[in-house]
Amino acid sequence: MDNIKEIQNEFFEALKSIQDTSVYQALEEYNDNESLEDLLYNVTYETITSICEIIDGYTNDKLKLDLIDSNSNVSLKEGIQMHDRCADYLKWETKK
Repeated sequence: MDNIKEIQNEFFEALKSIQDTSVYQALEEYNDNESLEDLLYNVTYETITSICEIIDGYTNDKLKLDLIDSNSNVSLKEGIQMHDRCADYLKWETKK
């Protein structure tokens, strides 16, 4: 690959794994009676939460990541677990 650093490769491999898991989970969970909208909310929720788990340091011991706002130099992780906050903002199904 084009001069990609090992840590960058590790990050993108983790994202690839999340994508594969999300797709296969959605295929297993989908049934004809389910709303496609609910399925899409669920799979995107699981995907985003999984990415936040990587940033929080839960799924890959080789990655110690942070998200820094370049304007304020503040860490978005400061004082929170990002994956826990997903449920406060993201839908995982439509309201019935």
